[in-house]
Amino acid sequence: MAAKIVSPRAELAVLRAMTHKNKRIAGLILSSVDETYFDGSEATELFEAIKRYRTTTGESPTYRLMLEDPDLSEEARDYFRNSEATVQSVEEAQKAVSILGKYRKSRGLYEIAVAIDQAMKSNFNAEKTMEDVTKRLTALRNQRANKEEIVHFGKNNSSMELVKDLLYNDEVDDTIPTGIEPFDKESGGLMRGSLVTLGASSGGGKSLMATQLAINMATAGYKVLLLPLEMTKVEMTARLIANVAKMDVTRILQKKLATGERDLAFKRYRIWAKKVARHGGRITVYKPEAGVTVDEALAAASTYDADVRIIDYIGLLNGIDGDDQWQKLGAAARVAKLNADATKTVNILLCQVSEDGKIRYARAISEHSNNSWIWVVGKEEREKEVGRIQIDQPKARNSRAFRFEQGFNWGQMKVVSVEEVSSSVGDVADTPMENLADI
Repeated sequence: MAAKIVSPRAELAVLRAMTHKNKRIAGLILSSVDETYFDGSEATELFEAIKRYRTTTGESPTYRLMLEDPDLSEEARDYFRNSEATVQSVEEAQKAVSILGKYRKSRGLYEIAVAIDQAMKSNFNAEKTMEDVTKRLTALRNQRANKEEIVHFGKNNSSMELVKDLLYNDEVDDTIPTGIEPFDKESGGLMRGSLVTLGASSGGGKSLMATQLAINMATAGYKVLLLPLEMTKVEMTARLIANVAKMDVTRILQKKLATGERDLAFKRYRIWAKKVARHGGRITVYKPEAGVTVDEALAAASTYDADVRIIDYIGLLNGIDGDDQWQKLGAAARVAKLNADATKTVNILLCQVSEDGKIRYARAISEHSNNSWIWVVGKEEREKEVGRIQIDQPKARNSRAFRFEQGFNWGQMKVVSVEEVSSSVGDVADTPMENLADI
């Protein structure tokens, strides 16, 4: 019996799942497939339309919205009407992707056989054919097609475009500035495909720093996704307002602003929001359901078109506790790193630091990170209106490890330059970083 190389029913099931209201299901599908999973023109058109909608809005379209899309052909619309909502759980989504993946491999092997047959009929070149087959097999073994997976230097050189890009193309968007001046001045920003860990002592401003990074990056035109596992959407929104409006977050949450202050806060927020939109940036706050694993959180995140994803924080992910917590934290960090590399995004994980500046189970997390920012806040600095905080960077894969300072405005949820900190605060001695070998 001849092997089947395509299944319209399997393709329709996966396409329909991409429009599921459960972001874990839609996200898992979107993060697992690409155009090579679909064979027919209608299925490919639908996939591209869903991906285009996601890029434009940051979310997946609903099934009904897809049927009303004026850019879809009638053939694609009629094809999609034959779909059924058979995928209703994460487990079913994983199975649907696996089934479609098998058809993808069978189809790929068939195409290789056809290519070999055609090559042997005229001007056969064994070396060239074997190289072509190797490339095709490599692509099939990957879960997703990646045309940039292999680069040759020397024989069969394929590096020239990459070299020219690195040396001459200033428009390449490989680095995302953080807006934290002393870091960007030294490092340029955060590289796409990297994992970054932000670690602070309890109450030391991990979420404050995450909020500031999100605002800076969105204002610069990047799309940022915040996944708070502890705070509510209301709390996150209040922090954003406090930062851009320069108002106290507690007074905003307790609704104690005077009428004039409310009007001023709204005006400042509206001006900032318009600036972000004008630059093409966006902040999305996605509050996951309780008990998500790192895989589920990142799968849900895939339903949004984001340049940066911030998880606050790693210790609250499901499945992290237990006697082997260090192994689970390391595994979660590795998943986040691989995800960042595959999606060309920056994944930022917030983590807890002990009072002596050590990340809990530090090696398990930091070994997968491209950058780590670590700081400890003493009681004295925490009680000031604006504390002067020393941030160590013991892990910097594409730069040197260095220390920099910033001011933390606790009430306004802002990170400010040291020049904005009260001049009464003494300078921090420029001493070598201690104890970094353990991080």
